[in-house]
Amino acid sequence: MAEILLSIFSFLLLIIILWFTYTIVNIVVTIFRCKKLDKSLKFCFNTTGKISYGLLTILYIVGFIGGIGAMVYGLFNDSLTIYRNGLNVAAFMSVIFGYSASSLVMIGRKNMMVGRMMIDYRKLKKVNFTYNNKMSFVYAQKDYSFSTRFIDKTELRKIISK
Repeated sequence: MAEILLSIFSFLLLIIILWFTYTIVNIVVTIFRCKKLDKSLKFCFNTTGKISYGLLTILYIVGFIGGIGAMVYGLFNDSLTIYRNGLNVAAFMSVIFGYSASSLVMIGRKNMMVGRMMIDYRKLKKVNFTYNNKMSFVYAQKDYSFSTRFIDKTELRKIISK
């Protein structure tokens, strides 16, 4: 009974890996497509953000490839422990990197990109910077907010206030 339950959880973790990997690939492809449309787009990181996202990207690549490698090794050598540990590492790294990649902010001359959404500065309404590292705004009659923890707030304010 325990083995069946562990197999179900392994299958669910595999679905989580696939979903978050799809999300990460979708965000990267969207960034490249938007950079083709607006050449002035660049990441709006402060120093801590550059270091954090750089380390997180390296950890994601190493952890994801290592997890997939451990899964393959565990399957070929009939070691379910190694397979499940690799599955756990790959799923954990995919979830962490997927959530952090969805809050990437890029700014350009006329547009701002938050996650996968391209926004025109001129159409932003009710922009609010809070003290708890959040920015909220109204765009197309919907409320949006994102974390500004790793964002260069002075540069973002300067661009938005134009």
